[in-house]
Amino acid sequence: MPKLEPVDTDSLGERIQRALPDTKVVKSFVTQEQTTVVDPKAVGDGDHTMFVAGDDADAKRQATELLKAYGWTDVLDLGPLVCARGMEMYAHMHSAIAFGLGQQFGGHFGIKVVR
Repeated sequence: MPKLEPVDTDSLGERIQRALPDTKVVKSFVTQEQTTVVDPKAVGDGDHTMFVAGDDADAKRQATELLKAYGWTDVLDLGPLVCARGMEMYAHMHSAIAFGLGQQFGGHFGIKVVR
């Protein structure tokens, strides 16, 4: 995976995995404001994308099932846990977009990956 120095050196997800090596860490949710995470239809009738990343396929499947139970219909598996770095960097962009839309921190909007 290419590096984006100096910010692409670690993620909180990777740190948690190192601290708890027997735990199956999956990174998700960080790219959305919290009330939207549990109610994706509150924005654009749910037509936006949620991301997951992790090293264990079964753990990602379980996280995806939880997301689908919340109502997510577009869940994109970004791959291994190292991809949590991108999600964590995007969290800052999410805040910037909210400010640009005149919304308070967090903001109620979604991002759609158009394939």
